[in-house]
Amino acid sequence: MGDVDPRNLPDLPELMIAGPGELHQEDLAVLGHQVIAHYGDVWTALHRQTIDDLSKLLGAADPPYLIPGTGTTCLDAGIGNLFEPGQKVLVAQTGFFGTRLSQIAAAHRLEVVEVPVEVGRPIDPGRIADASKGAHGVLSTHVDTATGVRHPIDDIARVARENDLIYFVDGIASVGGELCDVDAMGIDCVVTGSQKGLDAPPGLGILALGERGRDRVEARGEPPPTFYLDLKVWDRYRDEWGAWHPHPVTMPTNLVLALASSVRRILEEGTQAWVAARADLAKRCREGLRGLGLEPVPEPGVEANLVVAMWADDPATIQKHLLTKGIMISGGLDPTMGRAIRVGLMGRTAGQDMVDRVIEGVGEALA
Repeated sequence: MGDVDPRNLPDLPELMIAGPGELHQEDLAVLGHQVIAHYGDVWTALHRQTIDDLSKLLGAADPPYLIPGTGTTCLDAGIGNLFEPGQKVLVAQTGFFGTRLSQIAAAHRLEVVEVPVEVGRPIDPGRIADASKGAHGVLSTHVDTATGVRHPIDDIARVARENDLIYFVDGIASVGGELCDVDAMGIDCVVTGSQKGLDAPPGLGILALGERGRDRVEARGEPPPTFYLDLKVWDRYRDEWGAWHPHPVTMPTNLVLALASSVRRILEEGTQAWVAARADLAKRCREGLRGLGLEPVPEPGVEANLVVAMWADDPATIQKHLLTKGIMISGGLDPTMGRAIRVGLMGRTAGQDMVDRVIEGVGEALA
């Protein structure tokens, strides 16, 4: 394309991809606020309120961590703080991001045992129980965007407790679009990012610990071999610098402002109602595409709310046609690469009008 001037971008398609989503206008306005200092009375009050709101959203009494980076930053942090080299973890192979959990665990020198999961089906908690002997933990996605399947994290958490396993959940493609209650479900750690179900800009990772997760972090034999991602470093700044600078790094204040605005919107509507509305929208999208002859990747009853994944013979042709209509959707990821389309229901464009435009455009492409 040649040089692109960031001050004068060309017209771009509206995003209906599997993340990130487009910002709501009020959050976009907040994002454009002049940069504010990452310390002092105003900032500490705003930061504390954002953490409190995330705590409510996630059902986590232990204050969540808000770490500049991405969801993957917090996957790295969570796995590195909850487990120590040589420990055995079970990883549910749910798709592209299940594989990523295996890769991160291996990078932390953990013994990885992969638990197979059939494409389109949820994780079988019984398989977790069967493989639990000698293991210290289990890692899984809540929703793997490669397949659009919602996995039964409450049932897996129960099995984990029964078998004395720490349960670590990748909720990057679920939180904000699915119910995820850390304490009520007995989850030991959940990680998410700002840019999907929370309808905020990319650039922030969020990590919340349950009671057993907190106990595990406190009981480590030695600190993890990192400064930035050591949760105890973040705790120390909260405890010792909390009245002025409650984090060990310069925070991207504009990103936090936009996230705070978006999370407040979700809480004002009510998490249950917000998730129910996204489920209704996903159903509308899924049924409209099924009416065109496409079949969902997930089996009935486990379809995710933020990502609608449908089998397609020629996804590239569908994507190209939608681009001519000013809409961008996603293709597949392993194990659906080249065989599926994925429609993201996130942010400003997650509404009936845009879903109907997608359905109409896919119908034209198929015709």
